Amino acid sequence: MDNYEFQALIDEYGNSIYRFCKGMTYTPEDAEDLYQQTFLTAFEKRNKLDRAGNSKAYLMSIASNLWRNQKSTYARHQRIAPTVSYEEVEHGVSSGTNDMLESTIQADEEVKLRESIDKLPDKLKQVILMYYSSEMPIEDIAKALHIPKGTVKSRLHNAKEQLKEMMEREVNV
Repeated sequence: MDNYEFQALIDEYGNSIYRFCKGMTYTPEDAEDLYQQTFLTAFEKRNKLDRAGNSKAYLMSIASNLWRNQKSTYARHQRIAPTVSYEEVEHGVSSGTNDMLESTIQADEEVKLRESIDKLPDKLKQVILMYYSSEMPIEDIAKALHIPKGTVKSRLHNAKEQLKEMMEREVNV
């Protein structure tokens, strides 16, 4: 694969890979690092990459493996010094009272959902983020994670059920 073909790969799948990275990590900075590392690793292995094959699943697999290797570092950093993104701080600033109330409620719901997703076991978290954030079909997720399609469907179902239970508990508290 030459540089032009690799650039086309980035253009085609870059947004999906970034959304997945953003979903798996805790800050935009970590997401960018994981995204860049994913494409650096893919570039190093570009001679093994078959453009006719499922490139998106291959890239997701790289991102997933890199994240799995780095997640203990992410968790340790969060325990030591939790971070708040610039977007989260700016999101609270709004012009009108109703806009501010609505944006605060929406931001609160998004935070609760994100926290619930973060509480999911890694196997479920990966599947839910690949399916919804990266809009990957079940077949591609199965290829990326090297598991059967039935396992993907089962994990997706279990993740949704657990998220539903967690969100309902939040409402009832």
